[in-house]
Amino acid sequence: MSLAKTKLSLAEKLDFLPALATIFVAATYSLLTGLWRTERQAKSLLLHFGYAIFRQATARLSPAQMQAILPPSNKIYERYVKKVGVQPQSVDLGHGALGHWVGDRDATNVLIWFHGGGFGLPANMGYFKFYAQVIADLQRAGKSVAVFSLTYTLAPEATYPTQLRQAVSAVRYILSNSNRDPSTIFLGGDSAGGNLVCGVLSHAAHPHPEIEPLALGNHKFGGAAMIAPWTLLDTEFPGQDIYHGGDLITTAVAAPWSTAYLGGATRDYYTDLSHAPTEWFKTFPVNRVLITGGGNEILLPIIRDFAEKIQAGFPDVELFVGYRECHVAPIYNLELGSTEETEQGKKVKSWLRELAK
Repeated sequence: MSLAKTKLSLAEKLDFLPALATIFVAATYSLLTGLWRTERQAKSLLLHFGYAIFRQATARLSPAQMQAILPPSNKIYERYVKKVGVQPQSVDLGHGALGHWVGDRDATNVLIWFHGGGFGLPANMGYFKFYAQVIADLQRAGKSVAVFSLTYTLAPEATYPTQLRQAVSAVRYILSNSNRDPSTIFLGGDSAGGNLVCGVLSHAAHPHPEIEPLALGNHKFGGAAMIAPWTLLDTEFPGQDIYHGGDLITTAVAAPWSTAYLGGATRDYYTDLSHAPTEWFKTFPVNRVLITGGGNEILLPIIRDFAEKIQAGFPDVELFVGYRECHVAPIYNLELGSTEETEQGKKVKSWLRELAK
């Protein structure tokens, strides 16, 4: 995995100036209109403003351009541990991947988290704030959990199945190096990371031909939580009248992000879980599954359809929708500076409290 900054062509560098101009216009417009928000828009002016900037930036800039201006996930982790005054605990997982411990690695439970961002954006500080909240919430309930966060190679530097192989490596490391009962191991991910959660479960049940199998025996993971899983890599969204104003992504990201991830690979049941048959989910080695989505996010129809499909083959699935919330609100709201806890975030924490040992 290359940890150096993404190199851009001269044309890509010159393109930043007009791109920044469009972002400035979008931000200004959001401030002018933000005082008259409806229920289909963000709850606060701060979030309304932040969503507008993120929408325009991701719609206007390519994954490579975004990577050139954003720190990689491992650097964000280093900033986080320095800020909270603890020593970094990173693990080289092989296959170009890194794993990062947040909290006490000897905790009873481990939550392995795969970050989202269309496979092309790194994790931001909101993720590590969210991890800290989860750890503190379980501590208040008398339970202990550590988070193991994966830094995977971003697309288009690497394409499918690289990221799935790296996610499996993270799970294999926890299974083989901590002597844990799989029932104390939880899988979690958001957006593209939710895709990886289901990809790992798919691989455990139906080994991918290019990835070493996971040895679980007759054991099952304690649970799998997916925030707004991106399980349908179509380059166009169903329907033509999707309202973007309450979300932080637009339909414009579908084609560049899915194309960058897939490269020349053929889509299959590991990349597009929404296309998998009912039987595919029946042997998933996990006790329970939680799927959440935001009431204002453009992926909500896809998330609902996926929840219904997986429920048909794996009944112990719960779908929760956060009122007036955007795509991956529990994490991106923290990144934007909001202090109000999201409904989806509360749900994930209460679900983990119930299942953790």
